[in-house]
Amino acid sequence: MKTHITLLIACLVFFAEKAVSQSETSYRAETFGSVSSGDNTPFWMQYHNWGMVPLDANNFYVRGGAFHEQKINKDWSFKAGLDIAGSSPHSYGSLWIQQLYGELNWRFVRLNIGSKEDYTSSLNPYLSSGDFSYSNNSRPMPEVKISVPEFLLIPKTKGNMYIKGDFAVGKYMDGNYMEDVAKPHGQSYEKDVLSHHKSIYFRFGNIEGKHKLQFTLGLDHQVQWGGTLYQKDKNAPGGYNIVKQPKGLDDFFRVMIAKEGSSKSTFGDNAYVAGSQVGSYTLKLDYKLKDKESISLYTQHFFDDGSGMVFENYKDMLLGVEYKSGKKQLLSGAVLEYIYTKQQTGPIHFNMMMDDEHDGIRNKGNGNDNYYNNLDYVQGRSYYGRTMGTPLFLSPEYNTDGSLVFKSSRIIAFHLGIEGYLHPTFKYNLLATTGRSWGTYYVPYKSVKDGVASLLNLTYTPPKMPDLDVKLSLGFNTGKYFGRDTFGAGITIVKKGIICKK
Repeated sequence: MKTHITLLIACLVFFAEKAVSQSETSYRAETFGSVSSGDNTPFWMQYHNWGMVPLDANNFYVRGGAFHEQKINKDWSFKAGLDIAGSSPHSYGSLWIQQLYGELNWRFVRLNIGSKEDYTSSLNPYLSSGDFSYSNNSRPMPEVKISVPEFLLIPKTKGNMYIKGDFAVGKYMDGNYMEDVAKPHGQSYEKDVLSHHKSIYFRFGNIEGKHKLQFTLGLDHQVQWGGTLYQKDKNAPGGYNIVKQPKGLDDFFRVMIAKEGSSKSTFGDNAYVAGSQVGSYTLKLDYKLKDKESISLYTQHFFDDGSGMVFENYKDMLLGVEYKSGKKQLLSGAVLEYIYTKQQTGPIHFNMMMDDEHDGIRNKGNGNDNYYNNLDYVQGRSYYGRTMGTPLFLSPEYNTDGSLVFKSSRIIAFHLGIEGYLHPTFKYNLLATTGRSWGTYYVPYKSVKDGVASLLNLTYTPPKMPDLDVKLSLGFNTGKYFGRDTFGAGITIVKKGIICKK
């Protein structure tokens, strides 16, 4: 992967030297520090920042990046970026590359290679509780992705129908982290896992154009596959049964279309589908009030297997309403969401190992979907221990027993996010979530855990220094859902600027 990134960047530099075009090279420097009254950083201070803030309390990080954009002609352009970060003890170590990517654009098609903070969800990236499939909560992983990133008008639909989507393959780089966490406790883990994801979105109407109303329908599909599984087994040499999942072209095809694994796969992959496969449906209705002001209603339905795809877990969903003013005013944006994931198609799950007497129901028991968890890929929807989807299913990095599973996925929660301007140079952002968690069907909590998590951000941009932001963050948790009562405060300073432009 690193070789591919280097070759792409080298090609982009070559084209840049040959082209007579517009270009801009910019930089971004950021520093953050926080203190907390508990062992962990307050819940919402850790999320919506691509995994930058460490879990442990009393932390800091610094990061700096350089980014280049080049427009060659009306059809071709490219971007490249390098973003390096360092922090107090973190899952990634003390120094790491947060972003390293090259991006080539041709008309409406884009090719990305590398690790890039690329948010594609239709949910608000800063006010929402988080997309079920893929949010901006974990560090970006290296991948090769081809996409139509912006809605493209479908010809001959009279301006009424649009489409966008992506297709990507990548690799999880957190194998050593998982080994360091799980092995001392005799827990299962995996290494060298591959990823695949794809999405497709259709939009009907355009509120930025002639329409007052637009409707968006989307499907997102995420897969973990391949890799080496280290399954705890006290009778095996070293206490682990080591299994290498196949990762040939045929195996990728099976992963891509959610087909059962080959004969070389583990029992779970062979009996059901190859890899750990999850996804979501998103429906969104936008209504234009006036100018750039709009209100939106949306819902997202998560699926962890075939039963979820056909809505047997119909009660589980995210429901939301969002307001956007399009102006710098006291209330410029607001989100209210309801999240319910208790059903999971019921508590019972039958499987292929049942005896002949139960042949009639062997494949009928579709319950206990156990969101974000998988028999073989024990890390589930996490990367370096942090959720890749909603943070309301508490990330595995909260676990103290070395396990890499999600222990809190049956929840009911209400979430509020609002933002606005107290002054054109003074912005606020407020998040507040109240919820209850029942644990999981496999391991329910002995008693229901309740809690509240909140965050207030105040950002000041000096009038004479528009490229400088100073943000004060105040976070507070109470109850057992999000951990014990914790208060924390943090300061973030961001400086951006142009290195050269022509």
